[in-house]
Amino acid sequence: MVSVKGGPIPEEVIDRVREHYDIVDVVGRYVQLKKSGRNFFGLCPFHSEKTPSFSVSPEKQMYYCFGCGAGGNVIKFVMEMEQLSFVEAVRRLAEEASIPLPRSGMLSDPEDGPRKRMREALDWACRLYHHILLNTDQGRAAFRYLQDRGVSMETIKEFRLGFAPSSGNVLLRFLRRKGFSEKLLEEAGLVSSSDSDPPRFFDRFRGRVMFPIHDSQGRVIAFGGRILGDGQPKYLNSPETPLFHKGQHLFNLHRARRAIRKERQAVLFEGYMDVIAAWQAGIQTGVASLGTSLSEGQARAIRLCAENVVICYDADDAGQAAADRGLEMLKGQGCLVKVAQMPPGMDPDDFLRKRGAEAFREEVLAEALPLPAFKLEYLKKGFNLQDEGERMKYLTRALEVISDLSLAIERDHYLRRLADEFRLSLDALKQEQQRIWRRKKEKKRDKGGAKWNTEYHDAKHMVAQRRRPSAHEEAERQLVALMMRDRNVAERVRETVGAEFHVEEYAAIVAYLYAYYAEGHPADPSRFIHYVKDERLMSCISQLAMMDFPDSLSDEGVEDCIRTVRNYPLYMEMESVKRQIEQAERAGDIAKAVRLGAELYRLKKRVQVRP
Repeated sequence: MVSVKGGPIPEEVIDRVREHYDIVDVVGRYVQLKKSGRNFFGLCPFHSEKTPSFSVSPEKQMYYCFGCGAGGNVIKFVMEMEQLSFVEAVRRLAEEASIPLPRSGMLSDPEDGPRKRMREALDWACRLYHHILLNTDQGRAAFRYLQDRGVSMETIKEFRLGFAPSSGNVLLRFLRRKGFSEKLLEEAGLVSSSDSDPPRFFDRFRGRVMFPIHDSQGRVIAFGGRILGDGQPKYLNSPETPLFHKGQHLFNLHRARRAIRKERQAVLFEGYMDVIAAWQAGIQTGVASLGTSLSEGQARAIRLCAENVVICYDADDAGQAAADRGLEMLKGQGCLVKVAQMPPGMDPDDFLRKRGAEAFREEVLAEALPLPAFKLEYLKKGFNLQDEGERMKYLTRALEVISDLSLAIERDHYLRRLADEFRLSLDALKQEQQRIWRRKKEKKRDKGGAKWNTEYHDAKHMVAQRRRPSAHEEAERQLVALMMRDRNVAERVRETVGAEFHVEEYAAIVAYLYAYYAEGHPADPSRFIHYVKDERLMSCISQLAMMDFPDSLSDEGVEDCIRTVRNYPLYMEMESVKRQIEQAERAGDIAKAVRLGAELYRLKKRVQVRP
């Protein structure tokens, strides 16, 4: 049995799963990879970057990102991409490969405990709200509201829509009878409490049509509630909880993911009802952010499913401003973005109900504006184009947008459009655009060029920003990397160095390695990474596993590393003596300086002769 976080997993199951898959094939489902030398490289799916720094090794069956430090083996990759626990990832991969699994009761899951109880409470809440909507007098008005909005019974059941009654403790009383504590229900975002002592608990959602929000596995993790009738706020979402992080989830993504990948396009809506209306009309690629501006995490989740995205927000100013923010976020993740233009006064839900799915596809989605065209149209709203001064300001801003385009053919296209629209000389616009482009280039140069940061990740830039490791740090790094792939090296290091590693991360990894080999496991970094219980070490292990060494590393090279690590305390002592000699010389204490010089000489001799 291999001990991992969440309980013991049969070792043979893990081994069969890992050995069945080629990590390049699995990663290739999500990331476009290109071979370079021994490894494959692509844009990291875990952070925004423009230059590939995500490396996959078919030889080691590991991945590592030199930009953000994400790393692991095929199981870890599936865990991160699909937001699965270890047990869930093993189960999914095993079932896909037709590898027999032990009975589910034999696989303990990290969801056991409070998180599992929260999931159960949320699922019971979803069932209760759904029952109240369909089967009680309390839900009748909400049911009529949904019917008036054109939502069919089939769609209500598909999305498990519900209703939270106006009285303050219907859900609380129901879940108490199921054995849930008020504290756990508050942590799950289902109830709120007063400031009184002792606090009084009551349902968080009251008098609202309820929209369940799911994680990537289709499990209820939160709710959005729309007030029935007048009242504020119009929409209320669950608070942040251990299961629900608003900036990481999208409404309906679990349901739409397959269609998005098939069609290679996602449609980003503003609200729950837009998504539901689109689904009911046969457009199954719709998702929505959760009442806030699109976050980087949400944009990344969309990019993992598709490169092409159509933003379809309301036609009002707030909707268009949100679209502008969203397209920048999606562009930063490498998406090809278009923005659908809704008729004035209509939102997607209105359009679908009044005009139908075919008109929506042909007149809205198919006519969506490419990012530059939308930006130019959106810019117009801030200027009075009938005023000459305002018109000149708009043209200057428009040329700045065009100057940001990377393709010369794109720049030429939009310059010609501006020239035709405003009856201006194309040559004059080109001259002004070139002047703006040069000014931007000079500003970048003044700022020191493109530095490595959270928006631009290049392994070469990153290395340049890091402190060069000392000789002993480099020796420790090489030894640990060699120990992971060669049991004989690990045994030599154990006998000569033992636990005397001075870089904290390396010392911890070495301790795990000694125990790992003592239990009879083979040298295999992809297997070792699951043995380690400390997730903080995963990135370091992955980075070490991806290091390249000559096929035939000499014994002398290993001995040099061992000698450097063993001599480290002597080097530190020598540095201390050198500082003391300098202090003695500055103080004029020649006798002390001579005595310390002799001590330094003895230390140097020990370094030279120490095996």
